[in-house]
Amino acid sequence: MHSLKDEEVMLKYKQGAVEAMDELLKRYKNPIYHFALRLTQDAAESQDIAQEVFLKLHQHRDDYEVLGKFSTWLFSIAHNLCISRLRRKKWLCLWPRKDNEDDCLVDFTSPQLSPDEVASNNEMSVLLKKSVQGLPFLQKEALILREYHNLDYQEISSILKKSLGTVKTLIHRARLSLKKKLLPYVEETFGGIDV
Repeated sequence: MHSLKDEEVMLKYKQGAVEAMDELLKRYKNPIYHFALRLTQDAAESQDIAQEVFLKLHQHRDDYEVLGKFSTWLFSIAHNLCISRLRRKKWLCLWPRKDNEDDCLVDFTSPQLSPDEVASNNEMSVLLKKSVQGLPFLQKEALILREYHNLDYQEISSILKKSLGTVKTLIHRARLSLKKKLLPYVEETFGGIDV
């Protein structure tokens, strides 16, 4: 099963191959969990969402058709569940708690950095997280799908159910907003780097 594409594995599961579900879990359990964690900032809630995604996958396996990438279909399920729960709870975040410090969009640490540089980079990481949290929800979601999960614009468009142009605009505006918020800090700390 390892060498099969996701879509082929899902079709095998649709045909009744139970081991195909194990393979899909192996491939997507962590990415779905981390996607939910970035949106909810709640480990238990994210675990529940990840389990519910795979429960829905099981319940709707007969409806699955290879119309696009499997990952797009699965992340769409996760997206819808996250939105549903966030609406119910009325709180929005993107980043994991402090106990998951190493799990972030950008790694600002490097073994070649001096302690002062590491401190500046940690400060930059905190500022980046706060800046992203301040983005409108759709911009945050589009940005995290693009930058963290490396999905292309078309996949993000399918997941968010927005046009391709809208997705590009959301990501562009998110990046501009982050640049505007972070540029003064970068110039002050690193002496005016061309961004």
